[in-house]
Amino acid sequence: PKISLRQTNKLGINTLIGQGTSNFAGSPKNRIHNIKTGTAKFNGLILNPGEEFSFNTFLGESGPEQGFLAELVIKKDKIIPEYGGGLCQVSTTVFRSAVNSGLEITQRTNHSFPVVYYNPQGFDATVYDPYPDLRFINNTPNHLLIEAFTHETYITFNFYGTDDGRKIKIKGPYILEKNEDGSMKAVLTQEIYQDGELINKQVFSSNYKSPNLYPVENVVE
Repeated sequence: PKISLRQTNKLGINTLIGQGTSNFAGSPKNRIHNIKTGTAKFNGLILNPGEEFSFNTFLGESGPEQGFLAELVIKKDKIIPEYGGGLCQVSTTVFRSAVNSGLEITQRTNHSFPVVYYNPQGFDATVYDPYPDLRFINNTPNHLLIEAFTHETYITFNFYGTDDGRKIKIKGPYILEKNEDGSMKAVLTQEIYQDGELINKQVFSSNYKSPNLYPVENVVE
C-alpha cells in the first residue's frame, strides 16, 4: 500500500490482525482480469474505528469504463455474461479476512449453489450491486489498513491494525448435509475471546441449491 510507515504508526496500524486467501485456478481469462482489477481497487484502503465497510460501495461501478470485462455471473436462476463477472472471488476473500480478523460481519450472503472456486464451501460471500452486499464493522480500537494482491492463482487480503488482545477461534466450515444433486448445507462459526472469556460469537449458515437449477445462457460474442 502507498502509505508511509510514519502514517501507519500515527494511526496505530502496526500488526497483521487477519488474513484471507482464495484460489481462482481454472478461471477463464476475463474472470482473471476482473479479479485482478477488482482486487487492486481495495489495496491501501483505510477504515476508521467503528466504520462499516461495504464491498459494493467501495468497489463502485464495475462496467467497461472501469476496466472490467464481460464474464459469467449468477443472476436470479441463470448464469449469464455481465461486466465484472468474477468479483465474488474478491468479496469471498475479503469475507475470509474479516472473519479471521475477528471483525463483526453485518451482511453476508452465500452463493446460490456450490462453486468450486470458493472451496471450502461455507466460507464464501456473493455480491451484486445493490444487493447482496458484504458488510463488516471495524470494531477494533484503531484504524484498519487493507493490503490486497494476487499472486499466481491466489488472492490475498491482509488486514493490518492494532492488537487489542482478542483471540479468534474459527470452527469449520463444516458440511452438514450433502445431496446427490449437488445441493448442500454448511456452517462456519467465529468465536471471539478476551482474557480467556468468550465475548462474541457469530454463526454463518449456508444453504446451497443444486447447480442443475442454474442453466448457462449462450454467450453472444
